[in-house]
Amino acid sequence: MKLKQMLFGILILGFLSFSCIEKKTFEFIYPKQNGVKISLLSDHFKKFNKEWRGSDYYYSAEKDGFVCSVLFYKLDEEEKLALVEVPKLVLGKKFKDANKDFPENSPVFPYSYFKNYSNLKSMETNDKSWGEMTDDFMFRENEINIEGTKFTQKHMYGYAMFGNDLFVNVHLSKMNCTEEDIVEMKEILNSLRKESK
Repeated sequence: MKLKQMLFGILILGFLSFSCIEKKTFEFIYPKQNGVKISLLSDHFKKFNKEWRGSDYYYSAEKDGFVCSVLFYKLDEEEKLALVEVPKLVLGKKFKDANKDFPENSPVFPYSYFKNYSNLKSMETNDKSWGEMTDDFMFRENEINIEGTKFTQKHMYGYAMFGNDLFVNVHLSKMNCTEEDIVEMKEILNSLRKESK
């Protein structure tokens, strides 16, 4: 009898240890600018690779068909003027006319840029967006059907901004997503936090 109880106890402990996997906090910084950090929670990835791409800093991880990347995209002076400063004047006036303050680091600028200049734009279907320009992040999801196959790749994005010259693009993707995969991707996006000092 004691052997059965002990085996049952071990079985319960084993089950609980698999079902209580703790999510890990991953932090991402832009090394050339102090006080810039975002974080996300996931139990899916172990480690992110990182590399410089010119003045941009890129993180990536892959496991079980899931891909997660974080891009810190540094704007040059021309891009800063065209993508942030001029649109900010126009939007700022609209907010002022409505007696509201326009947020200093609105995610609407990176959201607009990456949505309109995506390399995959011509293949994207079922595009949906959420979040407000006054939030820390705006989000987007879509699907890409691989031409000539029955494969569909799900893509989800989170966008943020630091200062007036640093865009952040958090990108998740997976081929042939299940409903559980989609829930996990949205949980990762919902866990995004922005910290600036």
